[in-house]
Amino acid sequence: MGMSATQARLLTITGRLTDNEMRSQTITNAKLRLAQKSSEASQTYMDALSSEKLVFKTYGDNGETSTYNLTPALLYSYEPLKNQYSIQNASGQNLVSATDAANFEASATLDDFLDKYGLKGDTQKTQAKLDYDERYAKYEKDLEYYNTVTKPEYDKLYKEWLAEKDQPNLYEVFSNIVGTSDNPNTDAGYCYAEALKGGNSCYIHLLDLLLDYDGTTPSSHEYTTTTGKTFNSEGSTGGSYGNSTDEQKQQFAIISGKMADKNCDGKDDLSQDAANNSLLQIKNSGKTPTEFELLKSDYKLNADGTYSKKTLKEKAIDLYYALQQNLAPSKEAMTETLINFTDGDMKNLTTTKPVLAPAPKAPDEPTYPFVVNDKDKGQWYINLWYMMNGSESANKVKEETNNKGETYFVVDSVKKNENAKNYKVIDDQLLTSNDWLTFALKNGVVTLSQASYFNPSVDSAKTPEMTAEGYYWNATAYSSTSDMVSVEDEVAIAKAEVKYKNTTTEIENQDKKYDQDLKKLDTEHNALQTEYESLKSVIDKNVERSFKAFS
Repeated sequence: MGMSATQARLLTITGRLTDNEMRSQTITNAKLRLAQKSSEASQTYMDALSSEKLVFKTYGDNGETSTYNLTPALLYSYEPLKNQYSIQNASGQNLVSATDAANFEASATLDDFLDKYGLKGDTQKTQAKLDYDERYAKYEKDLEYYNTVTKPEYDKLYKEWLAEKDQPNLYEVFSNIVGTSDNPNTDAGYCYAEALKGGNSCYIHLLDLLLDYDGTTPSSHEYTTTTGKTFNSEGSTGGSYGNSTDEQKQQFAIISGKMADKNCDGKDDLSQDAANNSLLQIKNSGKTPTEFELLKSDYKLNADGTYSKKTLKEKAIDLYYALQQNLAPSKEAMTETLINFTDGDMKNLTTTKPVLAPAPKAPDEPTYPFVVNDKDKGQWYINLWYMMNGSESANKVKEETNNKGETYFVVDSVKKNENAKNYKVIDDQLLTSNDWLTFALKNGVVTLSQASYFNPSVDSAKTPEMTAEGYYWNATAYSSTSDMVSVEDEVAIAKAEVKYKNTTTEIENQDKKYDQDLKKLDTEHNALQTEYESLKSVIDKNVERSFKAFS
């Protein structure tokens, strides 16, 4: 017997009721998961409210402070009044930027490295440069004197020597007649011999044969000294003239004719090898020379204040006047003067082959110290160089003053040590990341060192290897610094708040939808349940009637 329509409908309703119950359970479970998600979002938001980041404080010239997110790039960028730090990884390597690493690799010395940061200063103020400039100025002056005086004078003397080299040696002729101070002659040189014994005035007789003498009887002449004094010579016929042979008189005449053409030797002090000007020495001592000192000198004062050598004739005239006027302060002083003239100056009667002195040589320019144009910035990058070069200490920039009172800053040059360098390039993304550096410092992933000033008088125990002022890298905790502080991460909090609100809104909307779905299921469930009860009642009555019909 087939199933009635009522029974079929009852089965359908039963299936739908079962399905609704399963759907209701599924939605209920989903609502529980939403509650869990809401709890998690709330906890995430609460965690974000307590999140912190590290910031770095910098100071301006007027003491004002500015705060920036702490990043490796910020730590490594130089600013005045800013503490210098370095970051090390777990292996102890210093983390540096790609730019600093490239500059270090391209530099053979500290000087090269500093130059890449625009720190090379002007060497004009250095004492070494001033000394060189002074030496070079002297060289230029000496060279000009060499070209305008020494060389032309040599050329003149050389021409004279060429012209006279085959002529009799006049000084030899002269000294054979009068002798020398060590061995004066007593015949024709009688007057020189007597002068050396203290009879200075006897030398006038010899001078009469040296001044405008023509080989005949001496005669009186009017002369003017280099000091402007005019006098008449005696033209004496005694002494040397009377004791000279006719040949010697002719030799005196030849010598007399050369007196105006030859200069004195320029040695006011005959004991010295080099030329020496007693008048210049007196002037430099702040004194004024006496007339005797002016007359006995090999030099005469020109109108422009310079000095030039006297001719032998001028010197003979000056000595004649000094003897005639008895100007010498003592016989010894006069005797010394006559020896200087007879044994010294008169040698210039004969021109010896001149020797050209070598031309002045330009001074070699020294290697100047490296000068930095910014002391503090220079120290910053010096510290960085030494750190990358494997050293925990660094030399200090030296402050020096030249003889003009100008201050400049120099650096000791250091070569790169390829075997000791100690650094690693930090990733570009990490270089500018505040999140990474905050996490790395707080969790010990990296450590921190600070460039600290070293004073050997008080800090010797800290770094025994340092004996002079400088800087050393001192390990330090970020929390113990004054310029690194933790603050609320407002950006992270704001992001978390937005995310929390969005998540909460999403959960609420989904929960409302689930409530609506449950309400629909409940309404449908009640309707089906009512229909189910009605159909079940009909079936029950039909069964009851069927039993009665067959009973």
